[in-house]
Amino acid sequence: MNKIADVVVIGGGVIGCSVAYHLAKRGAKVTVLEKREGLCFGASGSNQGGVPVSLFLPESPLLELIRASITLYKSLSQEIGYDIEYQQSGLLVCSVDEKQYPYLEKHVQEMQRKGVDIRLLEGDEIRKLEPIIGYDVVAGTEEWESGIVNPFKVTHGLAYAARKFGAEFILTTKIYGIEVKENRITSVITDKGKLATKFIVATTGAWSLEIGQMVGLTIPVRPQRGQVIVTEPLPLNKRWNYINDADYLNIAFNADEAGNYENQRIKLGVAGNYIQKDTGTWTIGSSRDFAGYDNQVTMETTNYLVKRMIQFIPKLKDSNFIRMYAGLRPFCYPDGLPIISEVDNPSGFLIATGHAGEGVTLAPITGKLISELITEKKTSLPIDAFRFSRFKDMETEAD
Repeated sequence: MNKIADVVVIGGGVIGCSVAYHLAKRGAKVTVLEKREGLCFGASGSNQGGVPVSLFLPESPLLELIRASITLYKSLSQEIGYDIEYQQSGLLVCSVDEKQYPYLEKHVQEMQRKGVDIRLLEGDEIRKLEPIIGYDVVAGTEEWESGIVNPFKVTHGLAYAARKFGAEFILTTKIYGIEVKENRITSVITDKGKLATKFIVATTGAWSLEIGQMVGLTIPVRPQRGQVIVTEPLPLNKRWNYINDADYLNIAFNADEAGNYENQRIKLGVAGNYIQKDTGTWTIGSSRDFAGYDNQVTMETTNYLVKRMIQFIPKLKDSNFIRMYAGLRPFCYPDGLPIISEVDNPSGFLIATGHAGEGVTLAPITGKLISELITEKKTSLPIDAFRFSRFKDMETEAD
């Protein structure tokens, strides 16, 4: 192990690898510590790879970050010399509930005012463009700024590029503690020895609380389980290979509210999210429930996913499922927004976590912003909504 690093990044998921890449590119001596035997083992490896725009609320501070991240994604393969399989696929958001029509209409109008190229479609119009869509669909929104990527290749590609700039990745490493002297980070203590450093970036996803406690901080993140089904390869879709259920607009970003519904599907956070890769396989997601650190697939949620799938893409019911998996998203329970921030005490400690289901989506811009905080003490985009200091007057005790 290196004895000294400018920056230690804790966590080898997509956020950690992005932070490492952007810092190493700026000339920092970076060491990434990962407790598992490889990269992309957490939420990054359980992600469907969607990079959406129109799923976010127009007033959300995330929208600007999402669009900036997509801009970075467009040239990332060429920049890092590694194909991340980025496609500007567009996104079709469908509704099977006529009562949602006024909401979708308002959503389109507000997104258009934000400069997003989006339009509202009737169900019959959607089926003329894409016959695979089911007759239960009554309306939808079409938007072409969104895209899809391969989350494994994004993570490993960023790590590959970071290594080219000198970053070191140390796997199967357990962290025992973090040393602080005079309110300043000085070193990380691991099972492989002590690593002196000026900065630590916690990119530990659903396990962020544990790392924060080592420096006396409560990082208000808890695991949120998401379950996904993968089909056998099927003929490629005619128009859209990224299709979403309009329920996603509420379930994904209002998790606590969803938990209060009487409908069990909503309680489990099941809303259709369908992505077809170039290989022809479809990933069928997803769900959002709080089950602690249990990342097992459940039959109850799987049944809801399949029933919802049949409403939107009926032809998929005849396909074979080849795999099911579940991952743990880092959900920031006070407000649902990520934490992209330095902290006041101890100095030199930064946090990049709480991205929930949008870690892959926001990875490029998160890495860039964290690198700016460390090397320039300022950021190219406003991050006040994502600062750790927002929790000072907020209850952060997990349920």
